[in-house]
Amino acid sequence: MSSDRVYRARDPESGLECRMTVSRGGGGGASAVVVELRNPSDDHDIVLKVNTELSAFIMLTATDHRGTVLSTPARKFDSSEVQRFVFVRIARASSHRWRVPIVAQLPASKIPEEGMKGRLVVNVALLFSTVSGEEQPADGDFRSSLVTLYDMDVLFTRAALSEGGRPATADPRSP
Repeated sequence: MSSDRVYRARDPESGLECRMTVSRGGGGGASAVVVELRNPSDDHDIVLKVNTELSAFIMLTATDHRGTVLSTPARKFDSSEVQRFVFVRIARASSHRWRVPIVAQLPASKIPEEGMKGRLVVNVALLFSTVSGEEQPADGDFRSSLVTLYDMDVLFTRAALSEGGRPATADPRSP
């Protein structure tokens, strides 16, 4: 049996707990997604290698009620392009959050003036390494995993999209 919403999931590969919160804006529509990754471990940290092109790390797929994809595809790179990464350490028993405006991957022009209900799928592409103490992982120490969260009944409005439209950033309240 399938659920209409999955806001929390545990990644078996990394051990990270992932939580999604949909921020609401104008008319109750979805404006942004906050993704929180929590390290429940008491004995090790998790280091993430995060692509600075946020849509290559947190990918949003928005569809209408019939399943027609309205969002832009996640950022893909070819072998000639330079990718940039930052390292995010999630210490034992702590978490880190990212806020992603939905308009960054769903153009407001795709939404009817009166708004519409649809589906929102959030995929988080993890490149991670488990570390102890202050050690830093080598490039070959990173493994990959994918976490998927979704809501099958989301209201999209142009007003909410424009309200959520500030640049995508890491949450400054995160450690």
